[in-house]
Amino acid sequence: MIDFLSSKWVDAVTKGLGATHHSLADGGSITCFRAGPFRIAYPDFFTGTQGPVGTDELAIRMQMARTLKADIVRLQTGEMQAAMQPLATHELGSCIISSLNTWDERNFDKARRTSNREKRSSLQLRKGRQSDGKCMHRLYLSTIRRHGGAARYNQTYFELIAEDAAIVAELDGQFCGFVCVGFRNKAAYYMHGAHAIEARNHYVSDLLFLAMLRQAREAGMTTFDFLPSPADQPTLTSYKLLWGASAHRFTTYDLALNPLRARGFLAAVKAANLISAQRRRA
Repeated sequence: MIDFLSSKWVDAVTKGLGATHHSLADGGSITCFRAGPFRIAYPDFFTGTQGPVGTDELAIRMQMARTLKADIVRLQTGEMQAAMQPLATHELGSCIISSLNTWDERNFDKARRTSNREKRSSLQLRKGRQSDGKCMHRLYLSTIRRHGGAARYNQTYFELIAEDAAIVAELDGQFCGFVCVGFRNKAAYYMHGAHAIEARNHYVSDLLFLAMLRQAREAGMTTFDFLPSPADQPTLTSYKLLWGASAHRFTTYDLALNPLRARGFLAAVKAANLISAQRRRA
C-alpha cells in the first residue's frame, strides 16, 4: 500500500502526472493539475477530505489554491460544515467498510466463496514491481476504453506507484490483472484495478479484492474506502457492497477562484461527458 502522506506519493503526482503539490500544516495537502488552459486544485488528492471540513480548514485550502494560481477548487468530502456557495455540487457516494479490524471474510458470501476458490485457483498473486507499470497502464487503458471514459493516468504514474501500491495477478507467468491500494493514517483506499478479459473465468478481480482487504486489515487499517464508482457503472458499486461495505455520502463541491475560467472549465467537462456518453451508446 502506498502512503498518501509519503514522498513517494508526491513523486507519483508531480513527476508522473505533472501536478504541483503542497503539504499543509494541518496534515492535509493541495494538488494542482493543469487541464488544457485551466488549473484545477484538489484538496487531499487522491482520497478527498474524509473528516469534517469547517470554515478554518476551507479557508486554508482556498488560500493555498490561490497561491498555486488555480481557477477552481474541487473539494471532495464526506462531511461539509463550512458555509459556502459552490459553483456546482456533485453527489457521488462511496462504499466503506467502517470496521476493517473486525471484518471477517467468512461473514460475507462473496469473500467466503472467493476464499474457497483461492485454494484451487491457478492464479499467482504477488507484490507489484516498477516494471509492471507498462502492463498496468495497458490494462487500465483497455478498461477505460470499454466504458467510453477518459484516461487520466499515464504509464510513468503507474511505474512510480507499482512497487508500493500494487498487487499483481499472473496466469501461467503472464500478467493478467492488478489492484492498487493506498492509505492515509489508519484508513485504506482502493485506487485502481483492472484485469485481462481473457482471464475473466479465473475470477481475477475477486481474488485481488480479497487479497487487498486482507493486506489492509493485517497492516492495521481500521477502515477501507472503495471511493466513488463512475455513475454509469452501477454494477461496480454493487460489487463493492458485496464485500461488506456500506454506502456513505461523498460529495464534490466546485468552488470558483476565477469565476469566468471556472465556468469555462465546467462547460468543457460537460462537453467531454456528452462525447463519452455518445461513444458508449455507439
